[in-house]
Amino acid sequence: MTNGLARVLSRLALIVCGMISIVLSRAFRVMQVLIPDNHVAWTVFSAVLAVVGGLAAIIALLPSSWLDRACKIGPDTQDRSFVPIKFLGGFAGLSYLLIVGLDFAPLTWHPAAQVVYLLCPACVLTVTVDPSFRAVLFGLAPLTAAAYGSLGAVLGYLFLAVRNRL
Repeated sequence: MTNGLARVLSRLALIVCGMISIVLSRAFRVMQVLIPDNHVAWTVFSAVLAVVGGLAAIIALLPSSWLDRACKIGPDTQDRSFVPIKFLGGFAGLSYLLIVGLDFAPLTWHPAAQVVYLLCPACVLTVTVDPSFRAVLFGLAPLTAAAYGSLGAVLGYLFLAVRNRL
């Protein structure tokens, strides 16, 4: 019972993270039209987020038997089936803490736009404003955590598929 509930909740988390990545991808596409800046690779950020989000959503919608077969998960490797969700949680947690920590960066630190968007994809939503700590805590950090969580889950499934084949 708990294994089935865990699978449903992990699939739900994966599809939510994937959809958030796709929405952030669309925000980068809009910024490419509104602010055509040569210093920011809007298309690259948009494409990466779309691919990762799309893969996460597709994986979340695939039948469990297909995933088990693709990752070679059997009765003797059942404990490994939680590797992708652990990757999702790890990537999401670390990125959340990083974004909240970056809010405490000194004002003299002026990173390039590429670095900011690489660390915080959700920062594209605040191009013209400086967000408050509350907005970072409840807006930017969770959205970025979801984007990195979907990346972690996709990498987790890839790791599991490659590892179980060796």
